[in-house]
Amino acid sequence: MTHPVQAEPSPYAVDLTGCTKEFATPGGGSYFAVRDIDLKVEPGRFVSIVGPTGSGKSTILNMAAGLLSPTSGTVKSFGTRIDGVNRRASYMFQQDALLPWKSVIDNVSLGLTMAGVSKADAYSESRRWLEKVGMKNFADRYPHQLSGGMRKRTAVAQAWIVNPDILLMDEPFSALDVQTRQIMENELLQLWGESGKAVVFITHDLDEAIALSDEVIILGAGPGSTVVGSYEITIPRPRDLLDIRDDPKFVELHREIWGRLKVEVSRTYASAQDEESDVA
Repeated sequence: MTHPVQAEPSPYAVDLTGCTKEFATPGGGSYFAVRDIDLKVEPGRFVSIVGPTGSGKSTILNMAAGLLSPTSGTVKSFGTRIDGVNRRASYMFQQDALLPWKSVIDNVSLGLTMAGVSKADAYSESRRWLEKVGMKNFADRYPHQLSGGMRKRTAVAQAWIVNPDILLMDEPFSALDVQTRQIMENELLQLWGESGKAVVFITHDLDEAIALSDEVIILGAGPGSTVVGSYEITIPRPRDLLDIRDDPKFVELHREIWGRLKVEVSRTYASAQDEESDVA
């Protein structure tokens, strides 16, 4: 009797195993930003990471991007060890990376032209993406002529136009007002839902994390933060983020996750108070 061959599991889009990051301090010492981080993100999954200030959220994202190497542990993407910049990922920072001397269309097309795409083809694809994000009438504007929401739409087009397999987002909407943020979140979900790409999203806003994600991961208080919780978000998709906070399931999940997160926030606050007392 023959047995069917078991298919190998698909490689994770983001795979951090036992990752610790140590930084040197000016006085000749060192501190650990994160310790023993295990983070597995499957292709097509939307995963948010939350945690108190100083818990190493951006450090983890930078390791996934290949901008930082772990002191120990391994970082892989789709089965390949990351040694240098992760070419399968795009990164959206808290502050957008728009070049002030370039027009909107030139900023959006930059990734393609740097990859060797002709200017005509890059412009054609940029116009398609600007239409997707509601910016087709602003292609010739410069960043200083845009509102905060318009700059974010441009940054989204800039990140997605290169067709990454992974989108790494570090509090991209934190500077926006509440109404604009919810609109941008809805637009992000629509783009992501059509794409099948993996997203790793950093935020301080637990509401935002639950509303957007398939999974929310909690980091403990720093330094030397570790993963202290992981929660599946079982709210059905598609989701309307303008109404989702009234959903009983959302309220239930928020209560459960905040119950764990507030322990770490309190630890961070208490540690800061102790440091102030030591200085005094």
